[in-house]
Amino acid sequence: MPDTGNKGHRQRLRDRFAKSEESSRSEEALLELLLTYAIPQKDVQALAKRLLSDHDNLSSLLEAPMETLCQANGIKENGAVLIKLVDWIRRHHDSKKPGKETPKPPKQDTLFETLPAELEQVSLVVAEPRRAKVIQRDGTEMFGKAVLREAIQILPSLPDSESLGEIRSFLRAQLHFSAEQTRQRYTNYITRRMFPNGYADAPLRLFARAFPDTQELRDVCFYRFLLSEPLEVEIIEDLILPNLGTGRLSRERIRRRLAEKFPEAKSIVDCGKAIVDALTAGGIAQAERTKISFAYREIPVASFAFVLHSEFPEPGMYDIRKLGENRMIRAMLWNPEWLLHALYELRNQGLISKVSEIDNIRQFTTKHTLAGVVEQIASGGKRV
Repeated sequence: MPDTGNKGHRQRLRDRFAKSEESSRSEEALLELLLTYAIPQKDVQALAKRLLSDHDNLSSLLEAPMETLCQANGIKENGAVLIKLVDWIRRHHDSKKPGKETPKPPKQDTLFETLPAELEQVSLVVAEPRRAKVIQRDGTEMFGKAVLREAIQILPSLPDSESLGEIRSFLRAQLHFSAEQTRQRYTNYITRRMFPNGYADAPLRLFARAFPDTQELRDVCFYRFLLSEPLEVEIIEDLILPNLGTGRLSRERIRRRLAEKFPEAKSIVDCGKAIVDALTAGGIAQAERTKISFAYREIPVASFAFVLHSEFPEPGMYDIRKLGENRMIRAMLWNPEWLLHALYELRNQGLISKVSEIDNIRQFTTKHTLAGVVEQIASGGKRV
């Protein structure tokens, strides 16, 4: 006998999405609707909740390898292929640029056969010197784990490869957690946050090998974390920067801010803890049981060069005022009064061309791409 109640629920999911109802755009609702097309005549709401819990968020689930999805309880090959199809479409079409010839799509009857190979090739199409488009998450998304400390520890030992497949295999084998599922989740967190362009870029790997266990590496990893977790930037802007005068903030205030922003969320405590964990792992703040402490920080030349050439990727002349206005640089809590001195230090080290003043406007001129400046910094293991 058909399950008419379940059929009605599925139709309501589709109707809400078609009408663009706000409730239909939550990660759980989107995943539940997606699963209805792969798993017939079964309530998939509980499965959607469990998958999101296991992978922390929808982005991490979409990025999970095919074999991991197939191993999940309740997911068979059809469901795994559908999830990876959505992931492939968003990555493939995000990488298209106007004016370039669009490659012909594979024939429909071969699409599922060629999908895994296509996924492996996505990471090879991004090139310097233009900064690749970061696969940004929705700025309203919460996250339940930071995993930044583990990333900082393991990055210096990554294999010399741009392939995310090889990097993921290495991480799954080397992460210290006993459970395979935990290692897989943490692998997804690390690769998505440290390599948001979709491939294991050489500048970060080279920088990590040159600066293991240093504040320079913590700075650079925290910067990459900010690129992938806009919520962390928002908390810094809304709560930490306005409280620099007192130099402290209660953990409860962070949780209240999250509850205001996500009134229906049930993971406020976990997200608040993850936000604080990222701040402490990056050396941005110190944490106690009920509060965190912070202040403006010194500006290490090497990490400043990395962030500067990431935010201003094209060699050229830039208004110095753009540094103080840059969200990512402000979120690093580097003392803004020392930015000009840091620029002069880069010039003295030969990492930028010059710092000048034209018509009362101070400017700095870069001469390297990110790859070029990291090669110069790391050459011979020399610290700057």
